[in-house]
Amino acid sequence: MQKNKKLFALLTIVVVAALAASLFAGCKAATQTETTTAEAAAAETTTAEAAEEKTAETVSGEPVAGGIMRMHLNEPVSLDPPNAYESEGIQVVRQIWDGLFTYDPETLEVVPELCEKYEISDDLLTYTFYIKKGVKFHSGKELTAQDFVYSWTRVVLKDTASYLAYHLSAIEGYDAAQDGSSMELTGVKALDDYTLQVTLQYPYADFVNTLGHVVFYPVNQESIEAAGDKAGEIPDGTGPFKFVSWTHDQSIELVRNDDYYGQKAYLDGVLYVIIPEQETAFLEFQAGNLEFTEIPVGQRAATEADPALKDGTIIHPILGLYYYGMNLQAEPFKDNLALREAIIYAIDRQNICDIINEGISSPATGFVPPGIPGFQENAMDFTYDPEMAKQKLEEAGYPNGEGLETLNLGFNTGSGHEKLAEAIQADLAEIGITMEIEGFEWGTMLEKAASGEIIFFRLGWLADYPTMDNFLYSLFYSKSSDNYSEYSNPIVDELLVAARSTVDEDERIAKYREVEKTILKEAAFAPIYFYGTSRVVKTYVKGFVFDNMENYDLATVWLEQ
Repeated sequence: MQKNKKLFALLTIVVVAALAASLFAGCKAATQTETTTAEAAAAETTTAEAAEEKTAETVSGEPVAGGIMRMHLNEPVSLDPPNAYESEGIQVVRQIWDGLFTYDPETLEVVPELCEKYEISDDLLTYTFYIKKGVKFHSGKELTAQDFVYSWTRVVLKDTASYLAYHLSAIEGYDAAQDGSSMELTGVKALDDYTLQVTLQYPYADFVNTLGHVVFYPVNQESIEAAGDKAGEIPDGTGPFKFVSWTHDQSIELVRNDDYYGQKAYLDGVLYVIIPEQETAFLEFQAGNLEFTEIPVGQRAATEADPALKDGTIIHPILGLYYYGMNLQAEPFKDNLALREAIIYAIDRQNICDIINEGISSPATGFVPPGIPGFQENAMDFTYDPEMAKQKLEEAGYPNGEGLETLNLGFNTGSGHEKLAEAIQADLAEIGITMEIEGFEWGTMLEKAASGEIIFFRLGWLADYPTMDNFLYSLFYSKSSDNYSEYSNPIVDELLVAARSTVDEDERIAKYREVEKTILKEAAFAPIYFYGTSRVVKTYVKGFVFDNMENYDLATVWLEQ
């Protein structure tokens, strides 16, 4: 998500006006457990001192080695790649691992990483990937094609299946592995130590684009089995930084991997400081205890006006959608299109973007955001129209809200979602709908939404990869685990698979656009805005790029002071 998937699963981190996984992707992460800044600092005294010592000197503006990059983070769910399904875990995992491919930070096109080269058969069903030699896991084991076979099989097998397994659904043998009738993923084979062959069930034009997602990262079977239930807490990656420690609700520490096969990182290490509240993290940044954090909701203008901060602000659109989900299999939303339409018409998106988000986000006009190939302006007919909302509410059987029970909205705390919820609460009150709001720790909220305990909820979706499929298949395919609204339409399922297997790009986009408009007419959930990001980084941090999927590569970063 990207749960943001990027849920991001968006889902977790809200960036000022973006409110992200992060997280998604979501989008995304937050926690109810408050850790004081003093506790976090005390737990990491040695690392913090190292950050102050930054031994390298700047020579003619050239990159220099040394120092610790201190980053704000919310508590992740997991650091095991296939189980890092929200933005907080994903951003850490991306520093510890490399995948077959990554994404160019400027163009978002896939770029080979662990893949030396690849070939595609004429029928577009068989992909052959040649793995780089000499790559080692941090534990010392050499990476081979068999590690991908193990990793991808582990993702989809019934007994070990990842929440994100659906990303592999195009691969031959996926269904049998998922339902337990097979103990292997037949479409993935190691032809030799450095040659991986993947066979698909149908041509999937965007397949290579998906392979930069963390769910496809190779894990070390020996390390996974040795760790057991703790696999998500002691990662053994292949990337430029090695895992050192994770003190829950306080910090995660990484150190440079000096045995890295590629260009070694300049930084000595990375310290992720876990702070639940945006405002607290921002104060720590201002005090000089962090190099990177979010700008809290409502503080964009002040930050941009501050001479000490303005040159480090990072404000731009990102590929993400903020929305309110409604469980379509639960009352009162089930089989009541008019009620869902009333809610969507009642929300003043422009006010939210202009006032609460300070112009960083833009009102959602569909499910697929600008910047994704195939984006269509004004895909949905819903605009802010209180009178139409009242009319729809009456059609739903609740004139002026009479007879409708209070709607209880669940959201993840600590990332500014409450202010937005209060604005929407007021919008709905104007047409007669009473809404109460309740905050939860991020992982708890996701579990409650997935189980149906919460049927009205805040979520966000950040792009895992820049395609229409990543928004439409992930959020609306009936068997997708990110389909929190439990939307189910066999015709849409068929259209999505047909779009995936269409080779011609223009034809493929046309089919996805048809899918998007079909789902919008069914008011499957309430799109609110397209994300923008609002972050700030110290001006002495060089080489830091925060892309439109909220990814970054700390291996390229160096500290000027």
